[in-house]
Amino acid sequence: EDGKCGEIFEALSDQETAGESSGGAAGLGDAFGRLWEGAKGALRLATYWQMKERAGVVGKMGLGPLIGQLHEKVPALRVHLLGHSFGARLMSYTLAGLPRLAAGDKSPVKSLFLLQGAFSHFTFAEKLPFDTTRKGDLAGMAAGVDGPLLTTHSLKDLAVGSSYPLASIVSRQDAANEEDITFRWGAMGHDGAQAVNAKSTSLGKPGTSYAFEVGKWLNLDGNQVIVKGNPPSGAHSDIIHPHTAWTALAAAGIV
Repeated sequence: EDGKCGEIFEALSDQETAGESSGGAAGLGDAFGRLWEGAKGALRLATYWQMKERAGVVGKMGLGPLIGQLHEKVPALRVHLLGHSFGARLMSYTLAGLPRLAAGDKSPVKSLFLLQGAFSHFTFAEKLPFDTTRKGDLAGMAAGVDGPLLTTHSLKDLAVGSSYPLASIVSRQDAANEEDITFRWGAMGHDGAQAVNAKSTSLGKPGTSYAFEVGKWLNLDGNQVIVKGNPPSGAHSDIIHPHTAWTALAAAGIV
């Protein structure tokens, strides 16, 4: 599914340039070309939202209840959730599907690690900074993790830094001013979890000692590690590193 994510983010970026061919001699051909590119862009945008929505549904209605059932049969079960891109959204929404009593030390989920998450950085916020009467879709769900919550972020990830906000803006018309709009629709993988009192540190190499706290967010700056990749997705999939492997094992208490 990660390859499909890359294709969709590339398609979203293509929408910005569709229809820029010059007029004149090409005439009808140019017009048809713009129409065709626009139609393909619309279909790809619909696919993007379908995949994003599906990730949340599978987490909440599928994986969450399944973990609850397994925990009921094997109370000593320890689960560590890790996901990339839309998979990070799936893992996050799994918390909403856990049994209601599975919170704190009663939860089987012992860590949540999001790698370049392609969903809103305000998802877990109790209050949205631009409207304190509203909250994130998973507000309060962090209580379902009896351990640390981590998310990597990198400015070199163009998919979540540019294409994700663009898709969000296109699909959800917004009244925010131009300076605020990309922050309002920003993604986890761009600047980490927001409005959750998160602490920040660099994504460390093997041997790094992290100050993990139960139920607390730690934003991991990957700007020195998650850097390789060409436009339009950039470094979105540059997640296979000793740094990320070590961090996952450390969050799980294995090393």
